[in-house]
Amino acid sequence: MKAWIVEEQKPIEEKPMKLVEIPTPEPGPGEIRIKVSYCGICRTDLHIAEGDIPLHKKPVIPGHEIVGIVDKIGKGVTKFKPGDKAGVTWLYSTCGKCKYCMRGEENYCPEIKRTGWDVDGGYAEYFIAKEDFAFNLNEMRLKDEDLAPLMCPGVSGYFAFKLAGVGEGGKLGLIGFGPTAYYVLHVAKSMNIDVYVSTRSEEHKRIAWSNGAAWVGNIATEKMPEKMDSIIFFPPAGKLVEKALENLDVSGTLVLAAVSMTPIEIRDYTANLWGKNIKTLYQVRRDYGKEFLEIANRLNLTIEKEIVRFEEVQEAMIRMKKGEIKGLVAVVKM
Repeated sequence: MKAWIVEEQKPIEEKPMKLVEIPTPEPGPGEIRIKVSYCGICRTDLHIAEGDIPLHKKPVIPGHEIVGIVDKIGKGVTKFKPGDKAGVTWLYSTCGKCKYCMRGEENYCPEIKRTGWDVDGGYAEYFIAKEDFAFNLNEMRLKDEDLAPLMCPGVSGYFAFKLAGVGEGGKLGLIGFGPTAYYVLHVAKSMNIDVYVSTRSEEHKRIAWSNGAAWVGNIATEKMPEKMDSIIFFPPAGKLVEKALENLDVSGTLVLAAVSMTPIEIRDYTANLWGKNIKTLYQVRRDYGKEFLEIANRLNLTIEKEIVRFEEVQEAMIRMKKGEIKGLVAVVKM
């Protein structure tokens, strides 16, 4: 099969990814083989290619927003059959027996395996998944090209939303407006929550306004018109964290959703942090993923996207780095 691999990390402009021909994998016990139809391009894939995070497998096939058709099943598989539509997220597997898994917090499992980082991912014609960690998408009415980004920005955004804990009729701030924030905006609106968006991108401001944001601005230069009950913070810009806290009401929660962050400094603890809560988004969970997919199906959650050919993956990642992707996401068509 054809697959994109990363063996040596370097700036994406130097083209660290190679398109190669490798043997088609076979599913083992409890595994399914998915013939990939679409795989979303995530900024984490760019971090893996460039070396912002170290390789856990060498070489590795990136890609963790996977949707396709099950074409072969391993021994003992009961949850899928050939012909089923399946989706896979960043969460490839966990041990199922540690203290975190036993109390429903599998995202903290010390033996967690991540798709496209610890194991080969979806920038390939075929992908092997654990049946217990794949989502059955047979009942989803969205097209495959819209299902793929649900597997990362959608699922992780919903997890951040759950951590934020804002209730119906509340006020939620979103700092940074990419695909993850887009999905949070729609989920929140469906619960009668007013959403206030901060972004420096004029194009993203347009998208936020057109999708029903109550306010759109830039907290780097202005304050939100009201204090927020909760705020979800997406950019890796630690210098803006205190700005976010300034816009958060007492007893409110700030969720830091970035994978990495530049240094954070809180200069005025009493005014900006005292009486407020900070949480971090760490990996993803299957239970919240299932909840989100049901909501996405009900809301028919599509997204502005650019479809790229499989052979164009690396060029699309270069354009992603430059901010030249059309729409909010890029999705690879196999």
